[in-house]
Amino acid sequence: MKFAIISDIHSNLEALEAVLSRIRNVDKIICLGDIVGYGPNPNECIDLIRNQENLVCIAGNHDKAAVGIMDMTNFNRNAKDAMLWTKITLTDENKEYLKALPLTLDIPEFQIVHGSLVNPLEEYITNLAEASPTLQKMEKPILFVGHSHAPLYIGQKEDGMIEGKKLKDKDSVDTKLFKKIIINVGSIGQPRDGDPNASYVFYNHADKIAHLNRVHYNIKQVQEKMTEAELPDALINRLTNGL
Repeated sequence: MKFAIISDIHSNLEALEAVLSRIRNVDKIICLGDIVGYGPNPNECIDLIRNQENLVCIAGNHDKAAVGIMDMTNFNRNAKDAMLWTKITLTDENKEYLKALPLTLDIPEFQIVHGSLVNPLEEYITNLAEASPTLQKMEKPILFVGHSHAPLYIGQKEDGMIEGKKLKDKDSVDTKLFKKIIINVGSIGQPRDGDPNASYVFYNHADKIAHLNRVHYNIKQVQEKMTEAELPDALINRLTNGL
């Protein structure tokens, strides 16, 4: 089985379209949540996700905040302002879709979650200490996550040693080298690792190798739409440098 794993679209239609146009010859596309939030096209992104025949999706924190299932206590001011705009922009049909998104799905080949296995919606995995509790809870050798918007892997070897590495465009990870491994696939719609290009992972279960891919998209067009929607300047500007 061949998979494309995507995450953190954040209402960025141009980035999503660019990534989907790049994905070829996969058996399934898996979305790790946060379809909405921050960006100018929440309905269009949901519609595009829903229309992919071979795609399954789980929930992110912004998806649940958009429909009132999760509060915004931990959201910063810009995230809250964008979410308030998103709430009044979403169609009723798309709100129902977001409400129904599960926190995880049973994928035979690996596990998936938006944040962590300890706290699926809110906890970040950005370093070895944060990864340790989730590594202990893993029931399969491979776990794909999103949420932090920064691609990386953290793996535990057979001798118990844990190592991690940030992932850049065209990096590959041989998951067979690890007893357990967490792979963050990065963000399509709002990268935060210094690379403004959209991020996703291709994973071939036959050889158990994951490949990190970056895709260029029309950032200026997204920024113009965000300006027109009067979304926060900080959210608009950060797309330029991927920070």
